[in-house]
Amino acid sequence: MTSSLERLLSLTFGKEGNESNYLGNGWSGDEPGGRWMVGQGSELWLDYPGPGHDLILELDLNVMTAPAAQAAQRLVVGVRNKAIAQIGVSRPSTIGFHIPSGFVQTPGPVRIVFLHPDFRRPVDIGAGTDDRQLSFAVRSLRLFRMLPRPPASPGPDLPPDELVARFESLGDNCEFGLVQRKLGAEPLGLLRFTFIELRDLVRGLRCGFEGLGDAGATEVTVSGKDQEYVIRDTSFRMTFHTWQSQNETDIETIRRQYDTRVGFLRRKLLEDVTNAEKIFVIKRSPPLRPEELLPLYVALNELGQNRLLWVVLADEQHPAGTVEPLLPGLMRGYVDRFAPYDNAPDLSFAAWLAVCESAWRLAGSLAAAAPSRV
Repeated sequence: MTSSLERLLSLTFGKEGNESNYLGNGWSGDEPGGRWMVGQGSELWLDYPGPGHDLILELDLNVMTAPAAQAAQRLVVGVRNKAIAQIGVSRPSTIGFHIPSGFVQTPGPVRIVFLHPDFRRPVDIGAGTDDRQLSFAVRSLRLFRMLPRPPASPGPDLPPDELVARFESLGDNCEFGLVQRKLGAEPLGLLRFTFIELRDLVRGLRCGFEGLGDAGATEVTVSGKDQEYVIRDTSFRMTFHTWQSQNETDIETIRRQYDTRVGFLRRKLLEDVTNAEKIFVIKRSPPLRPEELLPLYVALNELGQNRLLWVVLADEQHPAGTVEPLLPGLMRGYVDRFAPYDNAPDLSFAAWLAVCESAWRLAGSLAAAAPSRV
């Protein structure tokens, strides 16, 4: 296994954390499970990471929200007085920020500033008597250096069925799995016809999906007008299609089939990630933001020199079928529309095929691609 990221720093926040030597202004005292950003701004001071490499800063955090309204709080991130991102956060999240190498080129401590102007006082929103100005509770921080990748040749021309079999879905609705099926490709994949929240996907990759399929974590229900059996695994909040109806088989047979298959498919996914031979596909509707995507990019590339195709909606600058390089191993593809979640077969087949063809041609040059602002 060859990673394309080097972990430079890993901090935990709160009681028994190791973050205190890195804190500047704008933090609460240490509390169980994390430490709050307080007031309108907070700062961290990190060691100089050395020149010549882009970085990824990853935060795992919670947000102070009013009980009756999950309105997002804004988080603006700056590095050495240069803004790198602004994001709205309304629920517990793992988010990442790309720091171009030029921002940390000169020696000396690296000051990270977090601006959070939408702080809330718990006493004002009926959440107790605490009158502090609270915004985000940080649980952990990790800093990665992006490493060079060896050059690779562009992929050979392939017939469409073989081409799409070189891609692997990382879960959402069945849209990309049905693109593969339409072309006659039926690759086995744990997440091909599976819904999983992005945060649970990242957690699963990091722990090897340990506990998936354990007794007591599996629920089988019947869904839809076709009375299809649907499996939910509560350990990672995953929902699986079975493509079998109540009229075709019984629930115990479905359970036995799942128990047999899930262990194999879990091992296969982890092997695919370690071998880094597939192009992994991620899409969500509404489309993901860069800060949401980067923790997935990190999780994949800690395990191998993986390639990730992030699919979003086309715009005037990026017609459907366009694919652009962003970071080594990361590209963004554009389709004209996504299929509705309640009607996955209603997909834009031509756009998806064009994206796969473009991504396959581009994938070989991603090792040498100059990082852009993600």
